Amino acid sequence: MVPTEFLQIAESLNHLDPIRTYPLRAAKLVADLANATAYRMELELGDQRKLDSTPPPPSEGRPVSLPLRHGRQMLGTIYLYLPEGGDKVETTDLRLARWGARALARGLSYAVRMNRVVPDNRKRTLDLAARLERTPLTKREKEVVSLLVSGASTRSIAEQTKLTVATVHTYLKRIYSKLGVHSRVELVARMVGTEGSVPPPAGEHTDELDLLEQELGDDDLDIATA
Repeated sequence: MVPTEFLQIAESLNHLDPIRTYPLRAAKLVADLANATAYRMELELGDQRKLDSTPPPPSEGRPVSLPLRHGRQMLGTIYLYLPEGGDKVETTDLRLARWGARALARGLSYAVRMNRVVPDNRKRTLDLAARLERTPLTKREKEVVSLLVSGASTRSIAEQTKLTVATVHTYLKRIYSKLGVHSRVELVARMVGTEGSVPPPAGEHTDELDLLEQELGDDDLDIATA
């Protein structure tokens, strides 16, 4: 997978809006990372449920089983099915899929929190403005956060602020560090007032994409029988 293609998938895994469709959208992206043709996701989010791809996974086969875990919270499992006749997934694809499963789990966790209370747009805008005023962010950084919370992609933010995409990424890293968050999904969750958005210990304000190389070195993937 070429870097540009991967970065597009990584950004999409962080795009929660609309929250209702996030689980299926994100699961499809994780399946793409492993070059899988189908998936099944079993969630443990209160209303336990199964979500299948279209077309659905085959009735037989040995899928790759990846846990959906965020911190100490076990959210479920995603099963990835290979193309017919395939019996092995390339190591790099498996590692990327495992990283994607972690990103999916983070997104699911924040989506659940953000979906608890849906304020009207005007109140949400006022609440966001009030929260931003209490942050140590610069005027430009606050502008970037506002656009991000509105659902704008990195490229869209760059276009609206007349900045380069690289500069927007630099701003995001500074914002993460100042606010004590790991990623854009955690940043959005913090800004819309969800519960449980606790800053990480000092020194852990690393952008999630910067953790990719470390996570790709982890090989503990499970193969399960459907």
